[in-house]
Amino acid sequence: MNKVYRIILTCLILSACKVEKIIHQNPQAKPVVALVADAETDPVTSFDDAADDPCVWINPVDLTKSTIIGTNKKEGLEVYNLEGKRLYSYKIGRVNNVDIRDGFLLNGKEVSVVTTSNRTHNTISILIVKPTGELEDAAARKITSNLKEVYGLGMYKSPKTNKFYVFMVGKKGGVEQWELFENNTQIDAKLVREFSLGSQGEGIVADDVHAKVYIGEENKALWKYDAEPNAENNRIKVISTNDLNMKDDFEGVTLYDAGNGKGYIILSSQGNNSYAVFDRISNQYLGSFSLKDGAIDGTYDTDGIDVTSVNFGTKYPKGFFIAQDGANTQGKDSLHQNFKIIDWQKISKSLHLD
Repeated sequence: MNKVYRIILTCLILSACKVEKIIHQNPQAKPVVALVADAETDPVTSFDDAADDPCVWINPVDLTKSTIIGTNKKEGLEVYNLEGKRLYSYKIGRVNNVDIRDGFLLNGKEVSVVTTSNRTHNTISILIVKPTGELEDAAARKITSNLKEVYGLGMYKSPKTNKFYVFMVGKKGGVEQWELFENNTQIDAKLVREFSLGSQGEGIVADDVHAKVYIGEENKALWKYDAEPNAENNRIKVISTNDLNMKDDFEGVTLYDAGNGKGYIILSSQGNNSYAVFDRISNQYLGSFSLKDGAIDGTYDTDGIDVTSVNFGTKYPKGFFIAQDGANTQGKDSLHQNFKIIDWQKISKSLHLD
């Protein structure tokens, strides 16, 4: 397909979609609240721009042995305990984004599935979490994307069919939706949907209750689409990069599940080193926070983010938020990049979310 035809096709696809926009009831820019992180992970093993995106595995037997899975986009995946100490490293390629879903039925047992966008092979890497927290390759074959260069990735479990999906976002703005299924004791995938953002995107999170998927078009907006594979590609503009406290690039996107379909969508506004919070249902903007230097250094130039609402006891009774730090510093030293962790209660209280 030549360049001119591709541009025309993309324009036709986008013009055929219905576009709506969230009207924010309080459009005044609120001050960004600066907070201090509670913990941080060990730096990734590669230097320069290497750490990118995290997800959290909840150990169903012992919550204290849950893990943080982060991408080292020069080498593979790194697994940390909740104190941030590295437990395992997996050199599986230049994986950019990572996500996880529990409850996939494999060999008659429910497992937690981890998927990543692998830029070395332009594939979806598929792994499962063992009871020890170690990862194990579970792909039935090489799942090769049709996108020119894979980039962002997010998982979705349908509330209608209980099927598992992977959304892949390409460097040029293309989006693929793949359905996961068991194939001879391993996990296979088939392409079920394609559409285009229009330009480069990466950050993505799916809402498994409301059947929606949020995707950040880096220099344009945060968009909301229907997540079912047979859905129309109509979209809602949640926020633009020039609205309120926003500043491009839009990077990581995640979802805090408060139960009963309630909670928050969180967006990494990389251009001003802040994190914007939106109501999960109405998508109204609720405020922004940043992570400043303190006992633990703050975050700068954040890519991927994640959050969990699980009660981990006295330290994180309502879960925690985790963000990639693009400039991990210690005094005058610049270390390899890492991930910062903060108690969710600090965020909710500072933004008056409860």
